[in-house]
Amino acid sequence: MPAFHRKHSGSSKNIPVLLSSEHTNPSNVASNVTAHAEAIPDKIHNQVENAADNLQTEVDNVVDSVQNPPKNTSIPSKTVDHIKSYPLVQQTRSFLYGIPAARVLHANAKPLVKSVLESKPMQLALPVTNTVDTVANSSLSLTEKVIPSLKTKTYQKLAEEAKLPFTYTKKYSKQATNKTVELADQNVYQPAHNQVMKFRKYYNKKFYDTKGKPLVRSSLDPMTGPINNLFENLYIKWLPNGTPVSKDGYSSELNRSVALVINFFSRTIPVIEKHIADTSMMPCHYVMHVNSVFNKSLDKQPSLGFMDFWNASKRAISELEKEAIQYAKSHGPQKLLTKHKKEKIDGNVLQQSQELLHDHIEEVQAQIQSHA
Repeated sequence: MPAFHRKHSGSSKNIPVLLSSEHTNPSNVASNVTAHAEAIPDKIHNQVENAADNLQTEVDNVVDSVQNPPKNTSIPSKTVDHIKSYPLVQQTRSFLYGIPAARVLHANAKPLVKSVLESKPMQLALPVTNTVDTVANSSLSLTEKVIPSLKTKTYQKLAEEAKLPFTYTKKYSKQATNKTVELADQNVYQPAHNQVMKFRKYYNKKFYDTKGKPLVRSSLDPMTGPINNLFENLYIKWLPNGTPVSKDGYSSELNRSVALVINFFSRTIPVIEKHIADTSMMPCHYVMHVNSVFNKSLDKQPSLGFMDFWNASKRAISELEKEAIQYAKSHGPQKLLTKHKKEKIDGNVLQQSQELLHDHIEEVQAQIQSHA
């Protein structure tokens, strides 16, 4: 290798000087050049191979992405999720999921819809569906600002709003009736009643003291009192729900008879209304019962396939037939006659027991009197 020495002088730079005794050997230079020349092709070849490998990798990735699009790319569903958040939609879905046929259709259509959404055409149309979904979701948000009740409306509220005319009519009619009765009480009944009370006080003081009771009506109390008690016991036995009528606070039994009649109708009207409502709703209740039986039978199946649905339907129909036969046997004429005979026998047994007990008491009393 050449050797350099710096020449010291007064100048600011030391220029290296090649000493004549340290000149490079020409044979060494030639061997170095030859080694570098032989190494250049190998480096170029390696760089070319690396570049080719990288290019092939990129091409393979592009081809694979075209032929096999990513599976995890899903169709946007912001609009669908937005619609599902509405109470009306949630109640509708709950109702449909309670119907066996709807459950089966949903279970069998779900895989088909999923395969369609994951198909290549839908994946290629993903940018368009993204735009449509965003616009539709924005439109729903704008609609909610105009109609805020969409986020709170339910079927119960819709029914209440539909009944508003009837509700207001009933409310104001009741208010008008109460006002009319109040005016009649103040202007007709109370003045007439006060005059009667004044006249009663007068003849109680001057002629005959009835102790505050009406003269004619109170004379009928011995006859109307037992009738009132019998009537009250009968309708309380069959209509137990209601407020009892007090035996005090009435000037005569005829006045209490009027109160008993009013109390009887106040107990009867709700029972009749309930009976009419139950009778009119009987088909709906039976449809709900049939639906419940089908759902229970469907829950016992291994899947919601069409064959399992068919098996569940046959099982549910068989169960409903057994229920119908059992109901006919328990409510048929033969059952009613048997029940009547049993009640009659029980009544006879009770009567005989009472007679035996009465005879035994009489014997005991006779023995006591004989000893006395």
